[in-house]
Amino acid sequence: MSATRTTRSQSQTGTTDALHLALVVGYLALAGAVLWARVNPSPGYDASIYTSTPLLYWLGALVAVGIGLGTAVSGERVTRALGVGLAGLTMISFLGLPFLQGMYFHGSGDAMTHLGWTKALVQTDFGFGDLIYPGGHSLAAFLSQTMGVSIRHGLMYAMLTMSTVTLVFIPLAVWAVVRDERAVGLAVFTGMLMLSVNNISTHAHFHSYTLTTLYFPFVLYLTFKHVTRAAEDDALPDWLSAVSLLSPVALGATVFYHPQVAIDVLILLFTIFGVGYVLRRRNDASTAFEYRLLAGQVVVLGVIFVTWAVQHQHTFIFAQNLTESVIGFAETGQGAGDIAQDRSESAGSLGISIWELFAKLFGISMLYIILASGLILGEVFGGVRDRTDDSGIAVTYIGFSALTLGPFFAAQFIGNVSSYFFRHLGFAMVLVGVLGAIALYKLAAEYGPHLSGGARVASTVLAILVLTGSLVAFYPSPYIYLPSSETPESQFVGYNATFQHRAEEVPFAKVRSGPERFSDALSAGIPDRLMWGMSQEEFNSIENVTRYRGNNRTDHPGYYLVVSERDRERETVGYHGIRYQNEDFDRIDQQVTPRISRVQTNGDYRLYYVDQEGLPLEATG
Repeated sequence: MSATRTTRSQSQTGTTDALHLALVVGYLALAGAVLWARVNPSPGYDASIYTSTPLLYWLGALVAVGIGLGTAVSGERVTRALGVGLAGLTMISFLGLPFLQGMYFHGSGDAMTHLGWTKALVQTDFGFGDLIYPGGHSLAAFLSQTMGVSIRHGLMYAMLTMSTVTLVFIPLAVWAVVRDERAVGLAVFTGMLMLSVNNISTHAHFHSYTLTTLYFPFVLYLTFKHVTRAAEDDALPDWLSAVSLLSPVALGATVFYHPQVAIDVLILLFTIFGVGYVLRRRNDASTAFEYRLLAGQVVVLGVIFVTWAVQHQHTFIFAQNLTESVIGFAETGQGAGDIAQDRSESAGSLGISIWELFAKLFGISMLYIILASGLILGEVFGGVRDRTDDSGIAVTYIGFSALTLGPFFAAQFIGNVSSYFFRHLGFAMVLVGVLGAIALYKLAAEYGPHLSGGARVASTVLAILVLTGSLVAFYPSPYIYLPSSETPESQFVGYNATFQHRAEEVPFAKVRSGPERFSDALSAGIPDRLMWGMSQEEFNSIENVTRYRGNNRTDHPGYYLVVSERDRERETVGYHGIRYQNEDFDRIDQQVTPRISRVQTNGDYRLYYVDQEGLPLEATG
């Protein structure tokens, strides 16, 4: 017997030593990957951050995350924690790729406008209350000032900060209801999937709604800590908890970060309060309801939201658009899912199935939706009911919230607000992720002890595949038929010089959309009537380019045309040439005509002046 124990002890010691050695290799691989990516930045704009990042980074990160997840599955307490930490740090390095790759600014579209607003906020051109969602901009300004970095990087650090909040507080939210390290490890893995980013209406670059959604796990953690009595303080009344004293600040921040997310949170908290109140009334003395209610949190958030929202016209515009969309759909039955139909048409023009695109964007999310749905059904029918922890009440609350949040989300799948649906889907995926992590824990607790060593290795490989499937669609890239969101320095420098030296009343034009976002980012103040976007038909010949007029709101006989390598790469690689081809850009750069003159270039950015003297000035767009 003694010899058997000695052999077993030696085997366990050997396994522990092997895991420790693997962790050393993993941390060194991560350090090497980060260093290699930092000293080998992208030389210019690339439509995919995945291809512009050095291969050695991906190999090192793969080794690190594989070892991290493997030790999290196989190790004991300390080893498991080190494995989880390694996986988490690898994920943070992935989220920080725009910094490692030396991007001048990671953002396009809305992010460019947010950049201009943040600059104006810092320069006191307008105040905190002039924006309906100034929280993210204020955070970016704070990080910029305290870290001594540019406003551009302040916005990028704001998103990295909130992404880290999601990584930390999804596991802590699960820990608040399931006090088991295995559950926390699975929740860390769930947080790494970044399920709330779908690249339709939530994004990896600075985006106020996405930023607030990434912040929401912190609010959810405080909520679970309060209702489960996990933050007791004898100095406080029974109905009050230590974390509830922090709630007004946390909930108020939600309103300032983005009121639409605050509406979602308000509906969620009100549902939790209502369900808790009903359960408390229904339970008799023998089965006393032990969970706190959320009356104070609901009132505080409601008061802050209403007080803030009624001061801003956007609130009433949103309410009007939503109401008109719902009424229009009820009367005509048309207009449902306009954005989904638009994506379907774009996919069809590329010769791919909408289901292929759906699988890439939402395949992993669907797996978690299935897990969460199974957990809710198991709670309803008693199949997975477990009274040794507080997971049951979390499942009950989130399950009922689907009945209240669902109709609100569905109302935004119709009409001209259909893009908002995918915003709210991103919010919902935080809740789905928490339930999915709990479901995985239940499965692991039931079947994990019976797994062989080979099965544990297989589970680690499966986890890596799932993580890869999710993160390969985190950044926009040609894989999901989108271009990178990077805006290189050459674009800022080129547009800034153009705006400073432009002739009065001369319009600007560029492919797809006009240069409005650069005007916003650079605070140039160019009137909208002077910024034109050229369609495929208007850009496909020299004659059409020469005669193009975006509108009739200026009499100047000519316009500026911006052509850049970023536009070319974005359109031909990122969007797979769905509208514009290489020949269209070559045609402009190689043209020989007295009516088109190159007036500015920095290599990537090229400005042409199209002379329309003597030509009709009627709008062609």
